[in-house]
Amino acid sequence: MSKSEKFFLFVVVLLFSTVVLSSCVREDEFAHGDYVRLKFSSDTITFDTVFTTVGSVTKKLMVYNTEDEPVKIDRICLVNGANSYYRLNVDGSTDLVVKDVEIAAKDSMFIFVRTEINPNNASNPLLIYDSIAFLFNDKAQYVRLEAYGQDAYFHKPDHFLLSFNTQTNRYDTIRYSLAHQNCEDRGIEVEGNQIYWKTDKPHVILGVCAVDSAYTLNLGSNARLHFDKNSEFWVYNAATLKAEADREAPVVFQGMRLDDYYYNVPSQWNCIRFMAGSKDNVLDNVVIKNNIIGLIVDTCVNSSPTLTISNTRIENCSNIGLYARGAKVEGKNVIVQNCGSHAVALTMGGSYEFIHCTFANYWSYSTRTDACLLLNDYYVDVYDAVQYREIERANFHNCIVYGSLSEDEMELDLLNGNVANIYFGNCLLKYAKWQDYSSIFTNCIFNKSPLFVDVANGNVCLQSSSPAIGRGDGVWSYTVPYDINGVYRNDPPCIGALEYVPSTDRKAFGILKKR
Repeated sequence: MSKSEKFFLFVVVLLFSTVVLSSCVREDEFAHGDYVRLKFSSDTITFDTVFTTVGSVTKKLMVYNTEDEPVKIDRICLVNGANSYYRLNVDGSTDLVVKDVEIAAKDSMFIFVRTEINPNNASNPLLIYDSIAFLFNDKAQYVRLEAYGQDAYFHKPDHFLLSFNTQTNRYDTIRYSLAHQNCEDRGIEVEGNQIYWKTDKPHVILGVCAVDSAYTLNLGSNARLHFDKNSEFWVYNAATLKAEADREAPVVFQGMRLDDYYYNVPSQWNCIRFMAGSKDNVLDNVVIKNNIIGLIVDTCVNSSPTLTISNTRIENCSNIGLYARGAKVEGKNVIVQNCGSHAVALTMGGSYEFIHCTFANYWSYSTRTDACLLLNDYYVDVYDAVQYREIERANFHNCIVYGSLSEDEMELDLLNGNVANIYFGNCLLKYAKWQDYSSIFTNCIFNKSPLFVDVANGNVCLQSSSPAIGRGDGVWSYTVPYDINGVYRNDPPCIGALEYVPSTDRKAFGILKKR
């Protein structure tokens, strides 16, 4: 090799070494500390196209390093790993876990996210969630991914209001949609002030959905409403909800998780709320399940009933099942069961009548101390002053109130001990203090188990030896001739929402049917 060739080779090696050494960053030169944060072009990537066939869509995420030093990301991956509906391309790598990704100071990088979903596949979740995890400096940051998994009507918030939070002493932003708007996209038909939601596909509620004042929302047979976590359904002042269905195709309010594990899991969404002044609300053949509070029924401000509820099941609420506050409620063939607090709380006075209802509380997710049924005739105002609100009437005919507490499953929380307008006739009750108020009970059975078939699985049908069989008052069964499962009542009837039938003839208890 000539001297010139040797010199040229030396220069090439020197230049290569210089480039390599200059591109290497020592570990102590990376940005460290809790203050270091990545910035993203969006905190949520939403795939909002509903495909009619299997479709593949790719979206772009920008990741920014705003620090004066480079950042090394130890791992970038999908939280759900290989089971995810999503796939990533991180700076050219399609590995499930991409390691040791460096972003220079004041620089950025691309991540491409792809999903392939057939929304006509009914076994998919309604919404498919995942997150991209960025793990570095002993902490993690996440970008949420969401896509429509099934073909459904999606009610996404497009309005907002400010609500003052007395606990935090600041205003919270509540995002909501209205039940009569964006008709074409949301499966809505409007005729004057009457709203009709189509039932050919499920309706998915994100955030809050509200029935606006002076409107009536009509939900018919097989209407399915699925709620995201923290979502609610509101019926405003002077508005009305009429959910009326056939027994075999009820209206169902539940969470979005349809897999078996979540079938009876509470706290999947918040509540249905009938605001003060809502009127003439009707629930007939309805299932409400797996939320925090089943129904909140606020003060009645006119002579119209706030709520008429029949052939309806409310179950697996982590707080209260039916929570009335100075309302006017009339219930027939209602089952409320398995709630973390009261199954039924009738508070701040009001007017109530329940016929052939079963209130059964065998909550098993945590320790429960609140009675199954609460009656209350006062409230504490914002000045911590106690305000009396009269119970105009609270009548219970042929009803069961029972549960797993060792003693009382009823609580009469009355400011002046006034029980003049409270009455229980032909009821089966778990209440040791009944003799203190003996005048309000007629032909009642106390502290004898109703012998439900399978409380662990929510089956409150009666066993053949139940003391509730044939102990109801036939006068009241004439107003409710069929039980919640459509069985014609005997004379005298059974106490509760379900007439006894032999196990060989018993139809599947509706609340256990998976939908």
